[in-house]
Amino acid sequence: MRSEQRERSDALNIRCIELHTYTAGGGLLDPGHCDHGSVFTMSVLLSEPAGFGGGEFVTWRDEQPIAHPMSAGDAILFHSEKCHNVSTVTSGVRQSLVIEIWRHGANSTDRHS
Repeated sequence: MRSEQRERSDALNIRCIELHTYTAGGGLLDPGHCDHGSVFTMSVLLSEPAGFGGGEFVTWRDEQPIAHPMSAGDAILFHSEKCHNVSTVTSGVRQSLVIEIWRHGANSTDRHS
């Protein structure tokens, strides 16, 4: 019984699934941004890179940005506490699917509720 209880408390669930759309001038420009409370975050680029300018997915190491070039359909999975950004989109439209995973029950509300 104890191992079953441990498995349940360690179980991962979906915290949120979001479609992020950035147009020219948009981006996530906060070097301290991370997904507090989640365990893992996955970001899947949905747009073809030729369809937008800028908009690179960026993480941080020693206060220096590290760009992660992606193609449509590429995903990056990272620990949610890792700071990450999207550089300013200079043209076109950039869309990504973002899924956060946590160790709580399945979430049934959105972040604005």
